[in-house]
Amino acid sequence: MNDLGDEAVDSELESDEEEDEEDGDEDVKLPEAKANAVYDRDGIMDKLGDMSWPQGVPWIQRLTVDVYSQQEKEVDVNDDLARELAFYTQALEGTREAFGKFESMGLPFLRPSDYYAEMVKTDSHMEKVKSRLLAEKRNIEEAEERKKARESKKLAKEVQAQKQKERAKQKKDEIETVKKWRKQRQKSGFPENDKDGDLPLDFEDGKPFVKSGKKRPGVTPGDRSGGKSRQGVGKGRKGMDKKMKKRETRDSKFGFGGRKGVKKQNTAETTNDLRGIKQSNASGNKKRKR
Repeated sequence: MNDLGDEAVDSELESDEEEDEEDGDEDVKLPEAKANAVYDRDGIMDKLGDMSWPQGVPWIQRLTVDVYSQQEKEVDVNDDLARELAFYTQALEGTREAFGKFESMGLPFLRPSDYYAEMVKTDSHMEKVKSRLLAEKRNIEEAEERKKARESKKLAKEVQAQKQKERAKQKKDEIETVKKWRKQRQKSGFPENDKDGDLPLDFEDGKPFVKSGKKRPGVTPGDRSGGKSRQGVGKGRKGMDKKMKKRETRDSKFGFGGRKGVKKQNTAETTNDLRGIKQSNASGNKKRKR
């Protein structure tokens, strides 16, 4: 057996060297076979037959599905998305084939409502996955809100700029109107009492502002209350008279507004007036001087 294994290894090494020479590639040093290596092909195939299912075993005992999907184009193994999509497609086709077999055999294959199976991943791990998904969702929502805020701010700036342009245009038009009016006045020689020469300033209703000469009855020119201060005249006349007397008394005693300090200032007459001052004894003053 050892001799047969050595001969098989030598033949494989020789065939590899011949292929390398034909391809023109550089020689690669292969590890040498161990002296006690054994290559028992018949024994390996015998063990494989012992482990494999017999030919007459029904499919319900094996539950194996062989799917050979024909891809339209070769899948790049380095492309994660394409590779996972190929796995998903192959698993889906196998599931459909097994589903058809179960239905044709009339066997139950769906999970019962009272069936409980332990999950492969722990609850703590799934909690982390859920929190991560929620965080990603929250980040996406916040990004959308920030985007909307930027768009609304940009729109508000555009509206504000448009309003400023309109105001500037309106101001320019008003200035041009004033200039035209001045030119017309200069050409006419500034006539006196010329009502037609006044600048027509139109308001929202299209009519110029005209001061009303209508007077309200019972309202004095200086009354800012609109006549409400005189509405109580005649009611409770006695109380009003009493209040007026008190007011007059206080005004005569304390004054009624204005600068009150002026009354206490000295003048030439008050300075020379010594009527209210007691004169002291002259002899006493002399004694003090001595």
